[in-house]
Amino acid sequence: MTAPNTAPTERSPIARFIRRTVAALLLGIVFFGILWATVFNAVTSAIVASGGAVVLVAGSSASEGFQSIFEAIAEFILGIFGAIADFFSSIFD
Repeated sequence: MTAPNTAPTERSPIARFIRRTVAALLLGIVFFGILWATVFNAVTSAIVASGGAVVLVAGSSASEGFQSIFEAIAEFILGIFGAIADFFSSIFD
């Protein structure tokens, strides 16, 4: 009898890119909301937030160290949103 393979499976590059993009989009939306509510008007906030999201995705694609940090942040943020969705799903189900 053989032991089951317990090594983590490697995600495809497309799935990793989509995951990073979604996390950057969520961070950009939060950043936009904070900037708009505090200092800037809507246009300036949108430009700054979209630029920050593009830098996050481009940097995570170019640098291995930055990619691992951003993947951890993406896992955390998307995990929180998943937990919130599960909570509301259990309430309204």
